[in-house]
Amino acid sequence: MTNSDFTARSGKTQTLGEVLEQMGYTKPESQTATQDQNLVAVLTRIQRMHVPERYFLMWEHCDWLVVLQCMQDHGLFKSNPKRPPLAAFEQWLHEHDVPQLLAKCSVYEMSLASRALRGARYPWANATWEPYVLARWRVLYRTLDSMLHEMVS
Repeated sequence: MTNSDFTARSGKTQTLGEVLEQMGYTKPESQTATQDQNLVAVLTRIQRMHVPERYFLMWEHCDWLVVLQCMQDHGLFKSNPKRPPLAAFEQWLHEHDVPQLLAKCSVYEMSLASRALRGARYPWANATWEPYVLARWRVLYRTLDSMLHEMVS
């Protein structure tokens, strides 16, 4: 019986750190990861997550706008109320070697989406834009919000 079998059968829940370590996104606890390393692991993991039989949470280039907004809401990235720091965010992703799997971070695509939303933020309640995208973004935001909340607590 493996450790994961024990966990699944016992009903014991794992922390986000334990899950990321088990899946190979972070190193064992003996080598304590920095907050940036944990953040990179979370951002890598969120890109591989999907709603079963429906869609991946991140598959359009503009999806990175949701990630940026969520990171800003957690104080993990600088915020500018007049203009989102899109280029700085793209540069941060490259500097921290965050893999971009299906969705490639694009300042141009994020800017188009931000303008279409007129700067609206989660939950994009009064935004009149692609309803299927906004529905997926709400799931993406809530999922990432939960992961970041657990990471910083």
